[in-house]
Amino acid sequence: MTFGRGLKSAAFGGIAAVMLVGCGSGGTVTVVDDPKLESEFDSVLTSGQQRSLGDITEAGGLESGSWDRMYYFSAPLLMSEINRSLGTEGAVWEGLPGDEAKGIIVFTSGGDVVNAVIDHKPAVTLSGYATAESMVGRDQAIADFERVAVESQGH
Repeated sequence: MTFGRGLKSAAFGGIAAVMLVGCGSGGTVTVVDDPKLESEFDSVLTSGQQRSLGDITEAGGLESGSWDRMYYFSAPLLMSEINRSLGTEGAVWEGLPGDEAKGIIVFTSGGDVVNAVIDHKPAVTLSGYATAESMVGRDQAIADFERVAVESQGH
């Protein structure tokens, strides 16, 4: 459902959100909690098995054809940093987490933001962007710290 120019409603993990569509100036992106998607990332840690990012997002309720890139931003977050990285200058990011979260996960399609999710636990690491084909596994870089690493496909 469209709400005015460039905005559309979507539901992920049972939570409705209004997100920015298009990377022009202005618009609002609402960052939401999505426990279902987070539990899919957590399943990589509990099972010890690598999975593709596409499998994780599909199982988490995000349709495979609805996004082409995933980005990760660690907390603390600055709107200007996110906008500069994604090319969404002028966008207002509502619901950005504070110290209670590790960061946010942002899904885009053709440069348009289609979903933005708070990352609580497990912490996710990603340098650059990931695609549905990216593999997700336990981050071995830091012993005794539960974190999943997502394979980067570019910057």
